[in-house]
Amino acid sequence: MPNPTISAPEWSARILRLLDELKLTQAGLAERLGVSPATVSRWIQGKHEPTSEGYVSLGNLARGAECAYFWERAGVDIDKLADAGEKPASSIRVAPEDLHFLPARKPRMLEKTVNAVAIPLLAVTVYGDPMPPRENVRLSEAQVEETLLAPAEWCPHPEQIVAMHLAGDSMAPVIPSGSIVCVDTAIADRDKLNRKIVVFSHRDLGFKLARFQRVGGADLLIAANHRYEPMDVTNAAKWKVFGEVLWWISRDGVNE
Repeated sequence: MPNPTISAPEWSARILRLLDELKLTQAGLAERLGVSPATVSRWIQGKHEPTSEGYVSLGNLARGAECAYFWERAGVDIDKLADAGEKPASSIRVAPEDLHFLPARKPRMLEKTVNAVAIPLLAVTVYGDPMPPRENVRLSEAQVEETLLAPAEWCPHPEQIVAMHLAGDSMAPVIPSGSIVCVDTAIADRDKLNRKIVVFSHRDLGFKLARFQRVGGADLLIAANHRYEPMDVTNAAKWKVFGEVLWWISRDGVNE
C-alpha cells in the first residue's frame, strides 16, 4: 500500500476514479486494457506511470474531460481533434485528411468533451507478401510512434483498436504498400470473418494481411494481387487471428 503521508500522483487518482465510474475491479481493468493486474496495481499505487499506449487505452475507456486528461498524458494534442464524421463501411480506404496524426508533446489538461478514439500507431509492420519479416516484434514491446484520432463512430471496440504499417504489394491495388491499417483486435472469430480483410499472426512469419476465405474445409488468405497464391491458415495452433481490418489510409506519396 502507498505511504499515506505521501500524496498519490494525479494520474493514479484519475485511474482510481475511472475504476469507480466503470464499476471495474483492478483485474477487470487489466483485462480490458490487455495488461497484467500487477501493472494496474502499480499504476494505482503510484509506483509506475502508464506508458503512452496505456494512457491512450485509458482515455478510450474514459469519458469527457477524463478522456482528454489521459490522452494529454499520452502526448495527444486535443486541440487538433477532428469532429466525428459518418462511420465508414467495414474495410474501406479513408482519406488522410479525415484523420489526425499527432506526434508526442508535453501533456497538458484540457477540460472539454471529445467524441473520438485515440488509436496508437505501433512501430509494427504487417506484411502483404509471403516473405517472413526480418524480425518479429512482440506487441508488448512495441513502441507507439504517434497517435491517430478517429471519429468514435468508426471504432466499435475503441480500447482494442491499433494501427500498424503495411509492407508488401499482395493487396495492391486495394491496399497499397506503405499504407497504415486500423485493426480491431476484438474481432477474432473465424466464423464471423469469412470474406473480410484480416490480419493473422504466426510466430515465425509475423503478421500477415489478406482477405480471409473459407473454401471447403480449408481457411485461406486470398491476395488481391493475382501474382500471389492463397496462403493456408487452417492450422489454428500456428495461425492466430489478430483482428479485422476496419479501414486504412495512405499517406503522402502512397497511391491507391
